[in-house]
Amino acid sequence: MRLACLSLFAATLLAVPLPAAEPTFPLKDGDIWVMAGDSITAQHLHSNYFEAFCYARYPKLKFAFRNSGVGGHTIPSTLARFDYDVAAWKPTVVSVELGMNDAGNTPTDQFVANMGTMVQRIREIHARPVIFSASPVNDGTTAARNTGRNVRLEEYATALKAFCAKEEIPFADQFHALHDVWGKNKVRESIASLKPLAADDSLAGVEHLRAFLAAQEKDPAKGVSLQGDPVHPGPPGQLMMAAALLKALGAEPKVSSATIDAAQAVTHPKDAVKATGCTVTEVQAEGSTLSFDRLDDCLPFPIPEDARAVLAVDPTVLALSQYTLAVTNLAPGDYVLKIDGVECGHFNRDALSAGINLTALPAGGPKALNPIAAQGRAILAAVAAKEGLVGQWRGMSQRAHAKNADPKLNENLTAELPKVEAADAKIRAAATPKKHHFEVVAAK
Repeated sequence: MRLACLSLFAATLLAVPLPAAEPTFPLKDGDIWVMAGDSITAQHLHSNYFEAFCYARYPKLKFAFRNSGVGGHTIPSTLARFDYDVAAWKPTVVSVELGMNDAGNTPTDQFVANMGTMVQRIREIHARPVIFSASPVNDGTTAARNTGRNVRLEEYATALKAFCAKEEIPFADQFHALHDVWGKNKVRESIASLKPLAADDSLAGVEHLRAFLAAQEKDPAKGVSLQGDPVHPGPPGQLMMAAALLKALGAEPKVSSATIDAAQAVTHPKDAVKATGCTVTEVQAEGSTLSFDRLDDCLPFPIPEDARAVLAVDPTVLALSQYTLAVTNLAPGDYVLKIDGVECGHFNRDALSAGINLTALPAGGPKALNPIAAQGRAILAAVAAKEGLVGQWRGMSQRAHAKNADPKLNENLTAELPKVEAADAKIRAAATPKKHHFEVVAAK
């Protein structure tokens, strides 16, 4: 009887579905990752942000990214340039972000069949496929009232999820992650555009418009312009895209955390610190100032300055950059946080005790740039500079792979590759963690 009960219990356990395993981020040491896509990839915005995040978060890995986006391309047209624009890099990973142009006249079943051909081609060159859904069209639609091209793009994203599960391929569904967020923001953004009209006293009924806008101001969720156009968002929208992709693929969200007991720092500075992912040294508490040095194991998400406004709309960005500082047992009052002598923010005692995310600190002005933001900008600039060389190499590769091409073109191609690799090294150097000197000073 007991054995039967145990068997029944075991069978019951087997019948209960296990929770889905967290995805493992598909970046390994030594990888060369080619990002194949259309004009949205060719913008070098979200692809650059994705790459910059990887350099910042995984400084111990050696890898490289190559952008292979071409405006107007579909899966078939990308397959047509596969040899010279993807395989020529000898990649170990190929991500595919297509569908926006396919959606015009390719049924969903044919799109998935085409993606199957793409995956087969990637595996033939011994690379690992990673699939991104297309981003939604930023036209104000949401899942509840889906229309236009987003109907087909939603079908694509759903079908790709099933396809990738069957093929055991990492998949990032940015369409469903962004569709409602963008749609709701579009309405708020449109409301914000009415403010200039409300200032026109000659407009008939302007008092009603002002009352409407005053009511909207009570809503804490404000609209942010994603810039660009509905298909090609600008930096704010594309930072959200990068964050959605990184989150879906299981990117590491934690940077580091440090908590310092200000009271204990007076008498036992070495015992005043609790830190993970960083080393805190030289803790001193003198008068109204607490100071220390901090060296992090990795870096926060590099935030493009022209995309920073979107932090208020999309919590995913900061959730992927958990880079915290907490200072407890401070005397009541307000404090100034300085990093390497630069004022980076004003906080009261309670905010510092609860902890602040250093990623969200204001970037500062041209004369006093927040050192954390400055390093993020340097990483992004190094990525952009490398991609300039990648673009030149791609043009050379296309000519070298043309029918009856001069063999010398292949020699030139090989000779130019070290320049791209040297640019990769400059990104790694820009992303090397640096020791920073922090001060928490009572505000005057």
